[in-house]
Amino acid sequence: MKIQLPSTQCTLRFLFLFLISQFAWGEGFRNSAPGAYGLGQSGGRYAYIDDPSAALHNPANLMDLDGESSLLFSPTIVHIESEFQVDGGNLARSEEPIKLLPSFFAVSPIVSERFVFGLSVTVPYGLATEWENAGAFGPGGELRYLTPYKSEMLTMQLNPVMAFRVTDNLTMAVGLSAMYSKLRFEQFYPDNVYVTQETVAEAEVDGWGIGANFALSWDVTEKDRLALSIRSETTIDHQGHGKIGSLSGDGYTAGATDKSDASTRITYPWILGIGYGRQLTEALTLELQYERVGFSDFEELNIDLANNTPLLGGANVTPQDWDDSETFGIALRYDHGEGLRSHASCQLFKSPVPDSTLSTTIPDADQMAYTIGLTKQWDRAYWGFAYSYVEYDRREANVGGFSGEMQVKLHLLSLNMGWRF
Repeated sequence: MKIQLPSTQCTLRFLFLFLISQFAWGEGFRNSAPGAYGLGQSGGRYAYIDDPSAALHNPANLMDLDGESSLLFSPTIVHIESEFQVDGGNLARSEEPIKLLPSFFAVSPIVSERFVFGLSVTVPYGLATEWENAGAFGPGGELRYLTPYKSEMLTMQLNPVMAFRVTDNLTMAVGLSAMYSKLRFEQFYPDNVYVTQETVAEAEVDGWGIGANFALSWDVTEKDRLALSIRSETTIDHQGHGKIGSLSGDGYTAGATDKSDASTRITYPWILGIGYGRQLTEALTLELQYERVGFSDFEELNIDLANNTPLLGGANVTPQDWDDSETFGIALRYDHGEGLRSHASCQLFKSPVPDSTLSTTIPDADQMAYTIGLTKQWDRAYWGFAYSYVEYDRREANVGGFSGEMQVKLHLLSLNMGWRF
């Protein structure tokens, strides 16, 4: 028996679309650049980065770390607020705006002049969003049954790399990455013949995927450096379970169960980064940066909740038709002496989401990130902080026939604490 519920036909496609986008995809999929150096120079971090976070951003630069072992812990505090004003209707607001993104880096020379091992443990994609149970998500609200009111995404990437010196002015690095991804949502389900009352539908799935990366740094002259960083896409098959409460006799008769299998596949994008750096003076360094991110592989979203899929509107294959994304950045670094540096950058992020598939489930738009930072290196310690304000363009969105204006506000603060030994 195939159940048709016109009022919930688009429920499943939106709740999973929200799940893998709302809390992860600010510029497409990615979180901010981790580390005080990385965030402070987000718009130009490939060419000259020379602290342990280079293990992620450009591992070829691990050869610049003076042959010493080091550890670096770099948490990033995120403050993000989202709003969606339904045209002529209610306002939706997110709550619990503060999130924490931890990251860890380790570097150890194997042959100090030729080979260096690096490891990064980061959260490349994922935050969490919970919408207020009021307004557009409150009882009778326009979005209550169209998108999840609570979504969580956790990713963790372990990325060991090996850097080596090819010539006096050329270094390279190769690495493999293992990424864990966990997705969870909660969404209101309307009162109908298949449930005894309004209830909550939940799903939780997770999985692992493998990727690879390559980087190089080339000192073209004593004052000019070119850098290249390439990261492969990572495809993860997620498996888990879904739950729905308060099923009625008709619901069980139709084949629905309180708990079912759940699965989906997500491909995290490839990333190409190119940086050019020039030492303008002994103290002042300029970097220009370009990135291209392979979001065009996200053509559709296919969800499977096994026997409960028909209960939520049937099998859903939702077109997305995303484009590859681009970023353009410029950064300055000033060396004050005795290991103290100041950093500043600006970076333009082009949204990969076309107008035709934009909705509140993907609060994405073109954005400009402004960053500043201060870092310090002693003989045996690292310290630093960086701040970024991200200005999003306002965009019109449509959810299940409800149009409105979407707005996002984002602030980031990253800290560095590390040791050399």
